[in-house]
Amino acid sequence: MDTIVICSAAILSPDGNLLMVRKKDSAYFQLPGGKAAPGESQEETLIRELREELRFDVPKKDLEFLGSHTAHAVNEANTLVAGNIYLIRLRVAQSFKAYEELVEVVWIKPDNWPSFKLAHLATEFVIPRWLSGKL
Repeated sequence: MDTIVICSAAILSPDGNLLMVRKKDSAYFQLPGGKAAPGESQEETLIRELREELRFDVPKKDLEFLGSHTAHAVNEANTLVAGNIYLIRLRVAQSFKAYEELVEVVWIKPDNWPSFKLAHLATEFVIPRWLSGKL
């Protein structure tokens, strides 16, 4: 089985909603982020991916490492995704648009998240922490 290593962000709005994105040709919403370019650190990867996908510039000091988790990839057969996940707490409300390979950006809430088809990395690692107040 192949493994893809990515860096992703759990971005929380000031009122506690969680940002999720959907890529072209995918039915699943996932955390924003992506794969590292050669020689990039995890933080550099995440900062670059957020800039490309959301036009969001986040300073390194605002990244809080939550942990790593491996799950089955939802868009690639016989593949695992090893995610390095960071928390970003927004101080002011923001709206985001989809760029690059993204087609949709949504804020999910504790009362509506089950209505979204979410990638395993989110449902197994981030959602339980978010719902329990541990983010």
